[in-house]
Amino acid sequence: MPKSISNKTAQNFLENSQVIIESLEGTLLRLYVSYEQHDISDTKARAMLGVCETLANAALEDIESASAKTTLDISMIVNLATGILYTLEELAHLNLAKGHTAAAINGLTLACSTLNELLETAVDYVMKGGSHNA
Repeated sequence: MPKSISNKTAQNFLENSQVIIESLEGTLLRLYVSYEQHDISDTKARAMLGVCETLANAALEDIESASAKTTLDISMIVNLATGILYTLEELAHLNLAKGHTAAAINGLTLACSTLNELLETAVDYVMKGGSHNA
């Protein structure tokens, strides 16, 4: 493992996952508008969902890395991030009615917002000494 990765703290991982989740939330919002209001093709929607999956997976990896380095129980955060990723994987099939798909995408933006708030709380806790470097 490269030294720069092994030296990351729980706070570093959590803050990085926040940045990724903010990007995911923005990408989902763009997808929602494009899909619901501008009728983009299914091919473009699948490609955008693929980008969202990549972001969600990267955030989940950082959250799991943070979990290994902190005494804080962030299992709820891990579960929410995992649920977002799984929902994106399922949505990529585009086998729901368009309105339901759009509603699910909108719901994911709300879930990302909630996740970001939970991450902020976790960062605050870790900054106050709830972390160890494993």
